[in-house]
Amino acid sequence: MKAVPRYQQVINYYTSLIETGKLEEGQQIPTEEEMCIYFNVSRITIRRALDGLLQEGLIFKQQGKGSFVANKRTGIQLNHLLGFNEEMRALGYNPSSITISKELTKPSELVSKALNLTSGQDIYIITRIRCADNSPMAIEQVHLPFHRFPGAELEDLSSSLYHVLQEKYGCQIDRAQQSIKAGIASEPDAALLQIKPGTPVLLINRITYEKSGDAFEYVQSIYRGDKYQFNVAIEK
Repeated sequence: MKAVPRYQQVINYYTSLIETGKLEEGQQIPTEEEMCIYFNVSRITIRRALDGLLQEGLIFKQQGKGSFVANKRTGIQLNHLLGFNEEMRALGYNPSSITISKELTKPSELVSKALNLTSGQDIYIITRIRCADNSPMAIEQVHLPFHRFPGAELEDLSSSLYHVLQEKYGCQIDRAQQSIKAGIASEPDAALLQIKPGTPVLLINRITYEKSGDAFEYVQSIYRGDKYQFNVAIEK
């Protein structure tokens, strides 16, 4: 059997400590010098191991301070259409929402086209912070056509919006088209997400359709890049 390289042994050791919770999010790991002594290896070996942990997203470095355990990323399946609450519960988190604003207004040209609205039709814009275990995970701005969901602004949207749309309005959710790209957090968004301005984020746009084929929702979301990874199952 081929021997495991020393740097990989160090990676495996800290990976196990992080994944089992023995090293917690934000906790500082030993210095390079301390690790050299503990594992009885060279600084080159330790730096290679730290680079491996960094590439795996298990740690992050702060200039002049050292290396720290990174936030755990939530794995979301892109090939399943689930609401945020359902996704979080399936992953063992307690979901919640903070409603920032609800307004009835005219749609932008982009939203009007996405929802196939005619001139003069109004929409609701509902902005919420989506949380897991009380930690901000995303800012979500939902656009709904007023003619399809009159009175939606009066509903309790602190939990599942999809549940309200299905139960009160008979909305039969069928499919969605979604795009994802990288971005950086602005100062206002960073404040809501409790991260530093300029931190990498994921910008996600989604159009969701009913079984009738009509688009009923256009969503613009900003997800924390340190909290999310998106998974896709690919079949031959």
